[in-house]
This record gives sequence, C-alpha cells and structure tokens, in this order.
Amino acid sequence: MNNRKLIVALLEFVSYHIFPISFLFTHHLNNYSINFYLIVMVAMVAFYKEYVRTLKPNFYFNGLYTVCFFILALISYRTLNINVIILVFVQLVFLYLTKNISKKYHILETLIDDFIIPSFTSIAIAYTYAHFISVNFIVPLLLINIAAVLIIYFEGAISDFIQLITLAGLTLILFLLNYISLITAITIVIFVLASTLLKEFKHISASNLVYRLIGNILLLI
Repeated sequence: MNNRKLIVALLEFVSYHIFPISFLFTHHLNNYSINFYLIVMVAMVAFYKEYVRTLKPNFYFNGLYTVCFFILALISYRTLNINVIILVFVQLVFLYLTKNISKKYHILETLIDDFIIPSFTSIAIAYTYAHFISVNFIVPLLLINIAAVLIIYFEGAISDFIQLITLAGLTLILFLLNYISLITAITIVIFVLASTLLKEFKHISASNLVYRLIGNILLLI
C-alpha cells in the first residue's frame, strides 16, 4: 500500500512537469540548467499531497515540514525567484488547509487538489525556466485541468452535459482568439468526449491524476 502511494506521488510529481518542459522545448526555450531546489520543493508538494496527507499528519509534523521548506527556500533564494518560492509554498499551505474542509464543501477540496495545485505548480516550473509566463502556456494547462475535474464529476446528468458543452464552447472561443491552436482545441474536445463516453456507457473511469497525465501528454501533439 505504501509503495503504491509512493508511485502515485511520483506520478503526481511527473504530471506537474510534462507540459511545462514540453512547452519550453517546443518553443525553443530550453536554454536553461535544471534547478534542483525547485525539484525538491515540487517533490515536497507532491509527496505531501499523495503520501504524507494520507497518514493524517498533526500540527507539529506540518510545522516541521514547513521549517524544512523554509530552510530549502533560504538556501535557494539566490537561484530561485522569490515569487516562485512563495507560489510553491502556497500550494503546500493549501494542502495543510484541506484537512479542515468539511465533507459538505468537498468540491472545494477537489478544486484545490485537482485544479489549483497542479495548475500553479506547473506555472511555477515554467516561470523558473522560461523567466516569463505566456497566455499560450496557461490557457491549455488550465483547460486540461478543468476538463479533468469535469470528467471526474461527470455522472450523465443534464447539468453535466451542459458543463461539457460550455467547456467545448470556451475551447472554441479561445481558438478563435488565437490563444490555443486548432490542434490543441480539437485534442481537448476529443479527450473530454472520449473520457466521458467511456465513463457513461462502458463504466470505464480513472483518477484525476490519470486524466491529467493523459491530457498533458495529449497537449504534446
């Protein structure tokens, strides 16, 4: 069981990097050196999210974990942008806060886990190596992460179909505004449609992590 959690944490870590790194290479922005401090910080987020949190750590453990992060931040301040450090740390704080979210507001925890943390961690990675953030990077990333959340919550209700149609419409609008390419737009729509149809008619579904991994890989096309 613990080995499985570690593998999931590793996949979570990888999922944060797939689109940022591929974006850098496809736009010839790969003239950079790997920042190992950032790797450790992002790993701390993924490890806490998928492994540590399942062990229900107490306040003191979270405090120790935070101290370790701050020590790493102090060591890395010369090589990492302070905004990136803050952005990654905020994701860790969000994870701390999720334990206090009641089941009544489970959707909020889902948005934090499956949308906010993956999106902004990937943005931090991209900014570190590219030294700027492009709308052409952010938009496909956010669309894929939103799509993954919608797929998870899809149950075949009319409201679910309306949400999917809205997502498709938003994708079309973003294409017309030249924020995403035609291939990206078609890829996102096909991905969402195929995933929801498999879930509805074949009862084949996966975790949000799997959908995000597939979605990010499809963006490489």
